[in-house]
Amino acid sequence: MQPKTLGSALKLIVAAAAISAAIKYGGPYLALPKTLPVMVTMIASPAVVMAALLWRWQQRSSLSPTLTQDLQGSPPTAGLKDLD
Repeated sequence: MQPKTLGSALKLIVAAAAISAAIKYGGPYLALPKTLPVMVTMIASPAVVMAALLWRWQQRSSLSPTLTQDLQGSPPTAGLKDLD
């Protein structure tokens, strides 16, 4: 594994552990009603937060230069051979 990849993986693990600990130890202190919308929000929020963090890290990362080129509208040319 490359150092950048390892660092990103460690950041992801730490962020997931922090969110999990916040839910486990902070959740009982919240006086929330036991209704379906509240439960769905509590279940979905860790996944949404992690998706947002991963998206942000991916946007700032130089690990995927082809994706940033595709988003800018340039045609993908990597791996294409001359057909002439």
